Formats: sequence, C-alpha cells, structure tokens
Amino acid sequence: MSSDCHGLARQIDGYLLAVSALKDDGSLFRCSYLGALAPQASFDALCRALEIAPDGLRLQPIVTVVCSGALCTPRQWLLERLLPMSEADRQPLDARLFDGFERELAELLGSEPHWYQLVSSGQRSLAGQLGAIWSVFVFGTECHAYVMHCSWDR
Repeated sequence: MSSDCHGLARQIDGYLLAVSALKDDGSLFRCSYLGALAPQASFDALCRALEIAPDGLRLQPIVTVVCSGALCTPRQWLLERLLPMSEADRQPLDARLFDGFERELAELLGSEPHWYQLVSSGQRSLAGQLGAIWSVFVFGTECHAYVMHCSWDR
C-alpha cells in the first residue's frame, strides 16, 4: 500500500506543478506522503519531512486557524495570484480548478480528506526553510497522511 500512497503523492504533486505553471506568479507547491498515520498524528513525520525543529509549531485543524494575510487556505493558494505578471493576471484562477482538485482528492483517497495546518507561534522565522511566504497543510484519511507545502519566494 505504501508504494500506492507514494504514487498518489506524486500524482497530486504533478497536479500542483501544473497549477503553479498556470498561476505563473512564483508560487511553488509540493506534495509528499508522510506515512500510514492519521493527519492529526503526523506532526513528527511532518517535521522530519520538512527538516525543521518542532519548537513553537503545532498542527491545527484548518477550520480553527485564524489567519490574516494574502494566502491562508489551500483554496487561496491555488486560485489567487500573489504577484500578477500583468493587469490581465489580477483575476484569480477559475474556482472550478480548486473544486476539481477537491473532488479528485476525495476520489483518490476514497473519502473527503481531513485538513490541518502547520501553525507557528511566531517565535522564530522559518522563511529560510519554508519560503518567504509559506503555508503547510497536512491532509488525508484516518489511515494515511500527506503534506502540501505552498511557498512563494520571489
């Protein structure tokens, strides 16, 4: 099953690479498989995968995260351009792009994924490891966890 999960992560990663090219604003996306564990139990695996120390960090259900700023949710990351290249690029991408992504994830995972976000206490900067502007989302089912790392560094 693990090789299937790694293959699934590569498939999602390919989709995110295509979205990054479509956005053409310097956004980068990565997806990888964290392991055969529930998303809420994947904090240690996440820190190992991102090569960061866990100090001052925690995973929080995405619906409870209070966020202010340009890009806070997976939907915003995939649809909104942070630095439009031209006036024509100021409009967000078509919402069907994210809706299709959500449907595809549910189909690939066999159920709606649970989403968590890596939250920092703000005591230290992670820009060197994660990007000037970043969000890290963990998603999956009760049996398998994946990480979606979104960053912008232009």
